[in-house]
Amino acid sequence: MPFQSGVASFPGLLRAPAEAGGAARAPLTVPELHEALANGWVSARYQPVVRMADRRPVALEVLARVEHPARGTLTPDLFIPQMEDAGLAWPLTQAITRRAFAEWGSGRLQQFGLALALNVPLDVLLMPEALDWLDATRAQADIPPTLITVELTESRPLTQLDALTAAARRLHDAGYEMAIDDVGPTVRDHRELLSMAFSVLKLDKDLVRNSESDPAANTFLMDSIAAARAARLTIIAEGVEDEAVWARMAALGIEQAQGFLIARPLPAAQIPAWLDGWAARGG
Repeated sequence: MPFQSGVASFPGLLRAPAEAGGAARAPLTVPELHEALANGWVSARYQPVVRMADRRPVALEVLARVEHPARGTLTPDLFIPQMEDAGLAWPLTQAITRRAFAEWGSGRLQQFGLALALNVPLDVLLMPEALDWLDATRAQADIPPTLITVELTESRPLTQLDALTAAARRLHDAGYEMAIDDVGPTVRDHRELLSMAFSVLKLDKDLVRNSESDPAANTFLMDSIAAARAARLTIIAEGVEDEAVWARMAALGIEQAQGFLIARPLPAAQIPAWLDGWAARGG
């Protein structure tokens, strides 16, 4: 349903604690990566996703951070690519999933009935034991599979399409939602996923930001929207950082939005206050 009225001013109310990151900070070394996993330094932040038609919160994307004892909170660019290169994507996925499920079960998140979106790289998604582990861990946390969205991150080229099709079908049949994450011009193979058991397509934040001023980005955006609609996928716009972008995405009929206009990634303890503030501003 298209957005019906003008967009009120509703900047993200809360800001997450300061994070150390960016090009000026050195990525973690391989020994430090192992140390972070062994010592439980992986923590979770949650970025809300809202429905554009009525601004109702519908989900929380789970984002990994490393709480370094000397360097503070480290952003994903300083450890996720390094984890994947070092063959540590699976233990990282386990660590952030355990943290998110524990915080859900603590009562901070469970009471709101919001879906949890987990980023899972291709290499992990193709591991049968990873799917077994996810389902067992979810069941132990007493979270319905319908409240879990598995977001496929495409940091590497798609391989083993038959195995990926089987994994996606297995998750779908078990009740999970499946999302194609970060769709933009630099993602090579997302169209090959549209015939699989995916139900959500997420538009990359840079694509969303640049689509109004960059004709090539706009063409890609419109083609992606058309393809997603033909496949009956829900479309989420990432990178919605101001009211102009919100209005543009709403005019295009995008169903859901995520970005700094709504909220920055927040610790679990701040989600209740954000929800109250969002509701007070007409969310």
